[in-house]
Amino acid sequence: MENKIAIIYGTRPEFLKVYPIILECSRRKINFITINTGQHTNLVTEMEKIFKFSPDYCLKVQNSNYNNTDLVASLLNNLSIILKKEKFNKVIAQGDTFTVLASSMMSFLEKIDFYHVEAGLRTNNIYKPFPEEYNRRVTSITTTFNFAPTDKAKLNLLNENIPKSKIIVTGNTIIDLLKYIIKTKKIKIKKDNKVLITAHRRENIGENLTNICKAISDLAKENPKIIFYWSLHPNPEVSSQVKKNFVSKSDNLKLIESLNYIENVKLMSECLLLISDSGGIQEEAPSLKKKILILRDETERPEVLDCGCGVLVGSDINKIKSDPKLSKFITPSYKYNGDVNGKYIIDPKTGEQTTYVGSLQFYDYRKGNKIFKLVSGGNENDLKLLNGFNDKKGNAYSILLDNNSYKE
Repeated sequence: MENKIAIIYGTRPEFLKVYPIILECSRRKINFITINTGQHTNLVTEMEKIFKFSPDYCLKVQNSNYNNTDLVASLLNNLSIILKKEKFNKVIAQGDTFTVLASSMMSFLEKIDFYHVEAGLRTNNIYKPFPEEYNRRVTSITTTFNFAPTDKAKLNLLNENIPKSKIIVTGNTIIDLLKYIIKTKKIKIKKDNKVLITAHRRENIGENLTNICKAISDLAKENPKIIFYWSLHPNPEVSSQVKKNFVSKSDNLKLIESLNYIENVKLMSECLLLISDSGGIQEEAPSLKKKILILRDETERPEVLDCGCGVLVGSDINKIKSDPKLSKFITPSYKYNGDVNGKYIIDPKTGEQTTYVGSLQFYDYRKGNKIFKLVSGGNENDLKLLNGFNDKKGNAYSILLDNNSYKE
């Protein structure tokens, strides 16, 4: 029997991440079909037009009256109909949406191979994010091959007793696309006085989003020379709440309509800082050499924390505002407040204030090591003397006053 692959996607991020795979399948003349489930109807269609791509099937599984159960049932029913017609024997899907869950369920029930792109991402909290953490965990159980983007994702799968023979570390396809866009569109990475904000996750709708808006409003007022661009998500529940919170706003705070991917990459490449709850932006930030404040309490992409590009701030106003000097927000930093003795330093990773008497505690974000150094006096000059000290392993570190960037 000749192999026939179905590449299935339904959301904008899914299309972006499977598009490099589609291009490679075409280049190799592999027998395949593409199915857009329509989980994000207009969003995906607009993206397809930008890339001048037309899927073989464009479904309409979404309905404003559907709950999550209805959507999964609709996906299963529609995909089953196409399977009977096309008789494909392999399925490729990416990510952790209901499109992926339904694709993997259909594959298992019909005993055909399922290949999961971006497998192994975990927060280890089944409800955060909801329902994505559930979707990807369940999907991994029956996947033929798990294409893990990183070694940590591979380790997550191994810890869940997924056989090593079913895991391949491939890297992340969004980086393939990002590099392609930067090259073909001749996008330059720079640092203009711009900040990009996006927020859309279910867990942030409501009080959390109100707090985020308050923090951004304060930052805009405190940094009048920096333009804050809030790219509104198409979900009306999100965009209406943001607009409501910014009836009165600073001139340097701009609410803009959702950007297409190429426009978004161009704007991100020009920013000093990114503030977002988007998983995709977390992945793209390191390649764009940008710092990102992650509007979540947990992330399934710990690599962005390990490399020093990302800081978890959730919806905590103080954490989001932990470094008001945005023009210097290039590396993880400490905010120094007055004399050392009896005063405090704010850790931007936790947002906590810690009082020190005679000593300071430093933290290396990339290696997760806490480093201690005694301070005899407790004034600013003593703190300056700490520049360039070594830890027990001979690694050199330095503290820069003012923005106090922490560097290896």
